[in-house]
Formats: sequence, structure tokens, C-alpha cells
Amino acid sequence: MNNYITKFYNAIVGLKHETAQQKGTQYVKVHSIDQIKNTPILDYHDLSELDLREYKHLFDYASDVSLPQSGIRGWTTNVIWPSPDKMPDGFNPMAIMERAKTPANKINNATGRGINIAVIDNMLDTTNPEYADNIKFIQGPLHNQELPTNKHASMVMGQLVGKSTGIAPDANVYYFTKASYKERKEFDKDIAEVLRNVIKFNQAQKPENKIHILSCSWGARKKYQPEVCALLDQLEADGVKIILCTSDYMKDATLSGRDFMPCNNPNMTDVQPNVQAAGDETIRMMNLPFDSDKVIGIPTNMRTTPLESNGWQYRVTGGESSAAPYIAGVYACVLEGNQLFMNRSNWHQELNDILKSTALQTEQGNYIINPNGMRAKVSEIVKQMEMTIIKHQANQNDDY
Repeated sequence: MNNYITKFYNAIVGLKHETAQQKGTQYVKVHSIDQIKNTPILDYHDLSELDLREYKHLFDYASDVSLPQSGIRGWTTNVIWPSPDKMPDGFNPMAIMERAKTPANKINNATGRGINIAVIDNMLDTTNPEYADNIKFIQGPLHNQELPTNKHASMVMGQLVGKSTGIAPDANVYYFTKASYKERKEFDKDIAEVLRNVIKFNQAQKPENKIHILSCSWGARKKYQPEVCALLDQLEADGVKIILCTSDYMKDATLSGRDFMPCNNPNMTDVQPNVQAAGDETIRMMNLPFDSDKVIGIPTNMRTTPLESNGWQYRVTGGESSAAPYIAGVYACVLEGNQLFMNRSNWHQELNDILKSTALQTEQGNYIINPNGMRAKVSEIVKQMEMTIIKHQANQNDDY
């Protein structure tokens, strides 16, 4: 490595350390590969002393190898990588992150405009330019030194409405912070309170501002489920399409064999068990034996999303938490310009059925979500509804 590149590299390392100190954060100095082999997401890690030329398999995943179930599964823009001469041949983490920003299976000519989505998640830095303009309402507590922001929250928002990374970049978001001041890390103790706030907020809105979709990447423990389920039922009765993750806590209270969970309500879209939080990349790379009658693949693997106030985070493997906002964004795009569809008596369940009936089959016989097919089907139904209205109005005019 020549002197110019060495000086440039050292300047970047120094700048990153200085920036971290300004944020009150210290880098973890990594001296051996064993220190990071089981680190799921590399963040404030200084790898400058490492030689990674023989370790490409730890970071770069081709289509003929399995996705990792443990070990390194992603990184952020905060990572200090080794100098170029000590990097694996052909491995460029920044280029990988850039390619993975574009949402998979994006709907043509639809961005979720005019659709209102309520999101329940962790402390969110609302200043991130990727999604700041989408936030039309936020209910605290907001972040401060005692209540720090969270990568999970920015991932959810980026997957949903990020300008670069979101499936529905023009949708409106009403954001409800899930943690209370007393319970800063756990959700289930105050989930009912948050849902009551969502209901109260929605009931106070004008018709054009009411919530169309709720995206919640969390569940609740068993003893809180009866109240939570009753509140979810009330939201659905108020016209809200609910998308959530049951988590391990809610599986125990769910009857086996039901299409959608929780509360045994078939109108609620849950990421489990019918929707597998994995995309065609996972299906191809792992050749999973999906049950085609029950599982639809969701493309959440190998995705880049915003990182708190700035920067990016790349995850090799996605999960239910990122599948929920993705599905919410797909529904927003499907409903854009098709709001008449929501006048149908059982439109919540119809969306679920359309998600499954339009799914595309892979070479392995598995199925993945087909957003464009969903929008085409809903648009077709809406056109039929419009024709019915026109005919009805014409018949009324003939009576006079």
C-alpha cells in the first residue's frame, strides 16, 4: 500500500475515532478474528489490526452457500475495516451496503402516498433524513441521554418508508414509542397503554387522517394477551389493518393450525406462521422445505436500512421485525389510489387472501410475495366496484 493510500486510510481511522468520542462512544479494538466470530452485527469495532484476506467466508455470502445462523450477520458504516491490502479479494462492504438499499420486489408506480400507517417501536431518532418527512405524529417518550435511540426502530422505519430503502417512501407515519419511562427496554408491560393511545389518537382524527394500517414488530407476554388482543380487535373494528409479530411469548396462546395470529382473529396479518420472514435469497441459498400452502417468503435478507440519526446498517439475515414493516409498506402501495377497496366489509381478510393467491412460485416450489400482482388484483376489484357505482347511479337517474 503506497504512502498516499496509507495516509488517507489513517486519516479516516482517526476521524472515526474522533466522531465516536464526540458521541460518547468508544471503539472496541479487535486484535484477533476470534473476538468477532460470534458478533452478530459489527458496529463500533476497529478491525484495523486484522488481516482478513483468508476470511471472506465470514462476511460475503454467495448464492451457493447457506446464510449464517450464528456469527457475523451484518455491519454498520461505523466499522473501521482493515486497510485495502488486508481485505478479502473482491469484498467491498460499502459497495454491498449500497446495493442492498433498494427494496426488493418494489411495486411499480406506487409509493404508498395517501396511506396512513401507525408504527409501534423503540426510541426513534426523528431527525434521520431517510424518514423524517414521513413522520406526521409522534408520541413519546422521545430519545435523550437516558432513553437512547435504537437500531431496531430506524431499521423498521427504513424498511417501511425510507427514501432510499423503503417499500412505501411516500406513506404517512404516526409513530408511537413502545417503551415507557419506567420500562425502558421491555415492551409487554406497557403495550396495552400504547395501543390505547393509538385508539384514542385514531378516534380523534378526521376521516382522511385516520389510520389505515398498524405495523408492530413486537408481541406480548401471555398474561398481557387478553387485554392486548381486545385492543387489537377494537382497532380492527375501527378500520385498521393490523400487522404484527407474535414473538415467542404469544405462540403459547395461539391455537395450532390457525391461518393468522394472534387472538385467533383471521383478519390480522401476522408474520407467523403463514409468512416466513425471509426472501427468495434465503429460499435459494438454503433451499428451505417451505410448506407452500402455509408459507409466503418475504424479502428481508441482505438489506440495508438507516442507522439511527445517520449512517447505515446492513443485515445478511432479516427477520420478523423487518418483515412486518415490509408487508405494511406493500399494503400501503397496494391501497394507494384504491382506497375504495377499504369500504368492503371484510377487506382485511381479503388482503390476506390476495397476498397468498398472487404469490410467485420459485424453482424449488416455494412461494414469495408478489406486490405487483397484489396491486393489480386490488385495482381490478376497485374498477369493478366503480363500475357498479356508476351503474347504480345511472339506474337512479333513469327513475327520475
